[in-house]
Amino acid sequence: MKLFYSNNSPYARKIRVLISEKKALVDLEKVVLADKNCTIHQYNPLAKVPTLIANDVSFFDSPVIAEYIDHKSDLPYLIPSDFDKKILVKRWEAIADGLCDAAVAIMLEKRKPLSQQNADLFEKQIKKIKLSLEWLNREMECKKYYLENKFSYADIAVGCALGYVKLRYPEIDFEKEYLNLHHLYELLMQRPSFQKTIPEPYL
Repeated sequence: MKLFYSNNSPYARKIRVLISEKKALVDLEKVVLADKNCTIHQYNPLAKVPTLIANDVSFFDSPVIAEYIDHKSDLPYLIPSDFDKKILVKRWEAIADGLCDAAVAIMLEKRKPLSQQNADLFEKQIKKIKLSLEWLNREMECKKYYLENKFSYADIAVGCALGYVKLRYPEIDFEKEYLNLHHLYELLMQRPSFQKTIPEPYL
């Protein structure tokens, strides 16, 4: 298997952390999507990361890739097979991805000339970020990890989203505003899988 990724993609980071945690046999290939010679469109018509190649088949969208890798690699499974538990994990992943979507939308808007930036978009996406963080913070009340206080893919998904928000919006004081998420991220950052995939501030 081969995974195409970019350094600061929170969606790709989820998969890289999962690969590390599962010790899955996956080759990693870093790509630069802005490079005109980037060949990822040969494997993914959407030209997005992460993209996984396995048995000559391309898999895209991080939730799909995560399920594939988790199922095809050794125990323990980090996405539960029990339907009710699995849905709770996927529910958290959905919020994590939406949080990242909002953060990315703001970042892309900021890259436009100031005269072309949309103030309404900023307000809408910032509201999504704040509401998502508040929601996740409440869900972590009196918990170490999200699902039955056991490390799972839900924690990976949210942890990577938090890492991206911290990268792009360092002015957010998690310890003061979202203490439960602060504790979760500090705990996750003790894991080698999170340490070696931390986003790089200069990109």
